[in-house]
Amino acid sequence: MSDQDELPALKIDGLPRATVEKLELIVRLLQEMTSIQVVSEFLKSKGLAHSAGSWQDIRDKRIGPYLTSQKISIQDLIKLLGEAEEFGRTHVFLFTAKKTDAEACMDETKIRNLAQRHGVTNALSETLVLDLPEKPTLVAIRHETENNQARMVLKLIESREERELVDTRTEGRRIIKEWEIKNIRAVNVARLHSSGLLEIRIQSHLNSTKYEEDLNKIRMALKDFLPPNVFSPFSLAKAKAHLWESRETLKKKIRFSDSTMSNSFGTTLVASTGAEEADLFNDKGATGSIDHFLGHGAHVDSSNIWWLPVDGVCDREIHMLLSGLNNEFAITANCTKIEYEYVLNELRVHSK
Repeated sequence: MSDQDELPALKIDGLPRATVEKLELIVRLLQEMTSIQVVSEFLKSKGLAHSAGSWQDIRDKRIGPYLTSQKISIQDLIKLLGEAEEFGRTHVFLFTAKKTDAEACMDETKIRNLAQRHGVTNALSETLVLDLPEKPTLVAIRHETENNQARMVLKLIESREERELVDTRTEGRRIIKEWEIKNIRAVNVARLHSSGLLEIRIQSHLNSTKYEEDLNKIRMALKDFLPPNVFSPFSLAKAKAHLWESRETLKKKIRFSDSTMSNSFGTTLVASTGAEEADLFNDKGATGSIDHFLGHGAHVDSSNIWWLPVDGVCDREIHMLLSGLNNEFAITANCTKIEYEYVLNELRVHSK
């Protein structure tokens, strides 16, 4: 059985049917969003036996019995799912507001009243696990504190209709492409920091690089919680420039596979490596040309970068696209919360 195979129905004594159904949904969503290794590490952190050769094993031989014996809870699994699905495969838009305005948005009495008005008070006390809702649904409203800073998180689940290319064939002088229409569960998150920074994370589409419509839709859906007129785009122009200019000091942190620059005359310079795993930094001819172009008034439009492994953070590269709107970046693959927090903090540092 492969990672993406549909699991057979779960049969386990000692759990209410509603709990079993919720467990089946959670495990299926975990299967889509993360790996067996991540779930095994979660079980290991609880001091529990954690080895498993398949998703069915981890569900039927590990998670199910641990729920029955109350060694873990459904809320533990919902938190694990949240950390798996809220941070990777996402386009992120950054905004900023005055600290006082951000704190006003986060006021708990105000949030409670808004939740009641919108009929989502249940999202204040628990994270709802939904698959394909009929309309975008606010499933979580939570306050967090990390590194002595308060945050508010609003989580929206929506059902999207996406097209996936399944076949391309040639018939005579015609090239025929066949697409399958799929209903996709999309996870979108807004996180407001008490400092005034706002992140809006939109789950990546299968076949689109344009997210302005999605962004506007989410901002309108959350306009009572996060009034659009309070927030201004947080430009990543300084970060794009500084990451390139500081490449020698950052060569143990990042590598570039391509970069695009332009100037006020409309001239564009694109530098791209011959292979995805190569590093543009190592091509002195290309970097010299880019530096010369930047030295004559050009600026960095977009960069395709890879954050290198860091002990205690990640043991693999994290792929980031710095492109699109001036306040936009993308994480192209699944990643953990600690990985996302690391690269977001690096962007903020290099934006100063």
